[in-house]
Amino acid sequence: MSREIDAAAARILSPLSALLKKQIRVIDGSQTDRSDAFTIHLPLAHLAVISAGGGPFSDVERQVVHEVFDVIHLAEENEVRVQEMQQRVATLERANLDLIVKAKILSEASSRDSLTGLYNRWFVVDKIESEINRSLRSGSPLTLMMLDIDHFKQVNDTYGHAAGDQVLQSVGRLLKESCRVYDVAGRYGGEEFCIVLPDTKVDNSSAVANRIRERLQMTELAFGRDSVAVTASIGVAGLETGDAENIFSGAALIERADRALYSAKHRGRNRVEYWDSQTFEPRPSDSTEH
Repeated sequence: MSREIDAAAARILSPLSALLKKQIRVIDGSQTDRSDAFTIHLPLAHLAVISAGGGPFSDVERQVVHEVFDVIHLAEENEVRVQEMQQRVATLERANLDLIVKAKILSEASSRDSLTGLYNRWFVVDKIESEINRSLRSGSPLTLMMLDIDHFKQVNDTYGHAAGDQVLQSVGRLLKESCRVYDVAGRYGGEEFCIVLPDTKVDNSSAVANRIRERLQMTELAFGRDSVAVTASIGVAGLETGDAENIFSGAALIERADRALYSAKHRGRNRVEYWDSQTFEPRPSDSTEH
């Protein structure tokens, strides 16, 4: 191997290894007995590139290596070509990182509701499905809350849709503040919200549900000269160990929480109702009825 090729190869090996995600070395092709799957023989000065610690080379990786060392061969006459190849490898690495970051940003943005900043309906439904599957495997409990703003149409009709948007944003902020880091709060649609509580039994969710209801009731919003306190009704359903076999879909769990929510609306609003998995009928909350 000539000194020029030796020096050029030494400079290019590190970024090329990073690009291929495997450690590679350049050796004398006549001195290796490695499997062809782990070796790339080059016509350049009878050299060979070997995979020192990774898996075998793919066809794409072989093509990349051949292209790189073709440029190294030219570098014997023009050092600028090597610099161009180094820049190309670095550019590919930066472009790859940039694509990863952009993909994460787009994925996060597509899962959010633009008005409230909470997760959107489709993300939450997927989350419910995945948490049900996890509960079925591990036997861990799962609780779902469905929340609906009381008399929301009256707010829109009386103060306008801008005031309605303000109410929705206020509820969104309150839910974010009331949830644990691994809970998932989302806007299910219109003035209806949902909260997924992993590893939480229904009996243990009472404090959370009533805290949300009470905090919302105490939060007054100003609409012109008027100050309005908005309330919400909450329906709660759970997936307990003994009940897991009766629910196989997110839709079934959502339906239970929704029927409990309907009961809360029917029994006076501004209250929490729980689905009873034993009788398959909603039962009233222990909290004070309003």
